[in-house]
Amino acid sequence: MSEQPPALGANPRVASVIAYSAWWATGALVWLIDRDRPAVRFHAMQSMIAFGAIFGVWAMCWVGSFLALVGSSDLFFLLQELAQIVLAAGVIIWAICIIQVARGIDIRLPWVGDVAARLASGSDAVKE
Repeated sequence: MSEQPPALGANPRVASVIAYSAWWATGALVWLIDRDRPAVRFHAMQSMIAFGAIFGVWAMCWVGSFLALVGSSDLFFLLQELAQIVLAAGVIIWAICIIQVARGIDIRLPWVGDVAARLASGSDAVKE
């Protein structure tokens, strides 16, 4: 019986770039589709954790700013500025991840990389 090629192509770099391409959403998609390659699994998990957290913080600041508008316009503007800073930092981190992975350099983000590695390798125990 012949072995099927990976769902996202033979090159793991391409699959890893796809994992970062639309932040946490494509990370989750790649995690579900391409579960057999450890490097791809790691980048998909890192994308889900890092950009899911950034998206969550941005969304909390953005929604919180409108809730704060009821009480304080200063707090509204402060939270809006904070939301913009979080989003800008996220875009910079996203660009670094995509460029490094496309160049073939495995990037491990501080704090998130260790958690992603543990979670990505932990799925082997479930799979077997």
